[in-house]
Amino acid sequence: MKFSRRFKRVASALLAVTMAFVMTFSTDVMPMADSKQDQLKAEVEAKQAELDKVNAAIKEAKDNKANAVAVKSQLEDQKTLILSQISLISDQITDLQSQIYEKQTQIDEKQIEVDNKQAEYDQRWADFKQRMGAMQMLNDGGSIALLSSATNLYQLLTFAQTLEQISSKDQSICEELENQRADLEAQRTDLENAKAELEATQASLEEQNTQLNNKQDELAVNIAQANEDIDEATAQQEAAEEAAAEARKKLDAAAAALDAYLNAQNQKYGNASITCSLDFGRPLATFKYISCYFGGGGHRGTDYAAPGGTQIYTIADGIVTAATYHYSWGYYVQVYHGADSNGNTYSTLYAHMNSAPVVSVGQTVTKGQLLGYVGTTGNSTGNHLHLEMKVNGVLTSVTNYIS
Repeated sequence: MKFSRRFKRVASALLAVTMAFVMTFSTDVMPMADSKQDQLKAEVEAKQAELDKVNAAIKEAKDNKANAVAVKSQLEDQKTLILSQISLISDQITDLQSQIYEKQTQIDEKQIEVDNKQAEYDQRWADFKQRMGAMQMLNDGGSIALLSSATNLYQLLTFAQTLEQISSKDQSICEELENQRADLEAQRTDLENAKAELEATQASLEEQNTQLNNKQDELAVNIAQANEDIDEATAQQEAAEEAAAEARKKLDAAAAALDAYLNAQNQKYGNASITCSLDFGRPLATFKYISCYFGGGGHRGTDYAAPGGTQIYTIADGIVTAATYHYSWGYYVQVYHGADSNGNTYSTLYAHMNSAPVVSVGQTVTKGQLLGYVGTTGNSTGNHLHLEMKVNGVLTSVTNYIS
């Protein structure tokens, strides 16, 4: 009896020591576990920040390239327009040169006519002066001999009249020749004026042509610069994409490390003796529609579109194995539901909550218990619940188990 009491005292002491050790161990381990999770989470966030920075550089390079391509396109359009204008002006200059040549030919021909008319006038004038001289000689005494040669009275009476008619005729012819020459001179002057106008127009077009050629040279320089800008932006984009690929690898590695830790936590609590009844409930009392199904484009879960703040419930009894923030899931909760009668294990994950979960790691939850509220944190484009299910650690569609 004494032995029994002594044994009980020893057993109680051992139990107390054991409990104290367990409590001390738990006190030591859990903060380390939380610290490890925070460390891994910080690593993921840092890698995500690096990737975001590189993606921003890619976007900037793409924008720069697009701007350079747009500038080059505008410059080439201007160049095409200028080339068409140069071609048009060149045709006009060629046509003007032809007109100027034709006007010069007409001027030369008109000058020949003027010269010929002047020669005819000069000859008429010389003849007139010669006749005037002869008539003067007649008046000085030669007229007596001429009168004595008259054979009848009519010749004697019309002699003076004849001399006057000859003089008047010569004067009329000379005046007509002078008028014709003056008219030809006027025609030549008109031709020369027309030629001068054509030459002025040609000079103006040639000045325009020079300006267009200078503009074309300027555009060629600008297009070459645009090509350099495109090449530079392309090189920057390629370098940024290579950096992004490397940053994505680092992010994937960090995310994998965090996922591995969370899975380890899940396995840790998975040793708990929990029986899964397979009586799964609904995670939301109501929702709008399923916006994305499991497996579509590699989607890991099922998305339930619902207003922000909608209550999220656990679909079965279990134990919380994760309740924190993830760069992709945002605020989320992971619950281990135990094993069914065949030994198959079940766990679920509820992501994109609008704020920190209302449950904590290690907490036992019952079917329909509140976990948090619908939001759009993490990698999300709108309010919804992202629900994942794993059977024996393998992702599967939760719609196979709930309606």
